[in-house]
Amino acid sequence: MVPVNRGAFCFPRAARLGKNRNYRYVYRKGKSFPSRSVVLIYLRAKELKIGFSVSGKVGNAVVRNRVRRRLREDVRLLRPNLKCGKYIFVARSSAAEVPHEALTREIRRALERAELLKEGQ
Repeated sequence: MVPVNRGAFCFPRAARLGKNRNYRYVYRKGKSFPSRSVVLIYLRAKELKIGFSVSGKVGNAVVRNRVRRRLREDVRLLRPNLKCGKYIFVARSSAAEVPHEALTREIRRALERAELLKEGQ
């Protein structure tokens, strides 16, 4: 098996928001950018940290994990283009019904509206 160099597109543990207290801090101090299926909460910081939240209202465990995987994949590909800060992507209950491509467009649109993509991206 040949090792694959994933480089900037991997989603390492160091880029994750991590503990519950970090989520609470971003929820309390951050700015919200809602869309139809996803809410982006952003807080300025020196390093890039990303978290995901999918509540029980979205569906059963299978549906919630599917939505979380889709969110993670989209953000993983956008991560090299994101400005530094702490991000939380919160899935709304409608995120389970929309196609993956529509969810990708919504995430990108929310980041553009918040002006969180690096210049020229």
